[in-house]
Amino acid sequence: EMQDARESANCWRQARKQHQLSVLLHYGDHLTPAVLLSMNTGVRRGELLALRWSAIDTKGKQLTIEGSTAKNQQTRHIPLNAEALNVLKQWKEQAGDGERVFPIDTGFKTAWAALLERAKISRFRWHDLRHHFASRLVQAGVPLNTVRELLGHGSMAMTLRYAHLAPDQKREAVEKLIQP
Repeated sequence: EMQDARESANCWRQARKQHQLSVLLHYGDHLTPAVLLSMNTGVRRGELLALRWSAIDTKGKQLTIEGSTAKNQQTRHIPLNAEALNVLKQWKEQAGDGERVFPIDTGFKTAWAALLERAKISRFRWHDLRHHFASRLVQAGVPLNTVRELLGHGSMAMTLRYAHLAPDQKREAVEKLIQP
């Protein structure tokens, strides 16, 4: 819909000999790649808004959250899965060569609220994307300490809220004692 609206707007602009809007190669807005990146990295909204292209290593498949932008002031490195890498590649191609990945000064608040309203979703915060990331990791059997490191939690107590999502891990652990 956004791409069709952009095309229509450019037809209108062309007829009036006005400046054309750039073509939307992959995404209709900045929100889609931001949401996908958040769901696949667990970064906080503020960390995402401060993220610079120089902090992304596509060859090493990781991004770095600098301590100065992290909640607990500690630098951390987050591996990038195939979806996150693809999102970043496509977004870079579309967004251009600015310093920041998402050069938005006002944040995602207006676009996020409009998206939730259109989707008829209530009581869902951006931070819930982070919880989604952590929950998926725990359900996939990732050790809680690894989840803690990826999220950048200062203590294990914050991460333990996800422990109930892996009830079989204890059973599987003790079964390993009798495996040859």
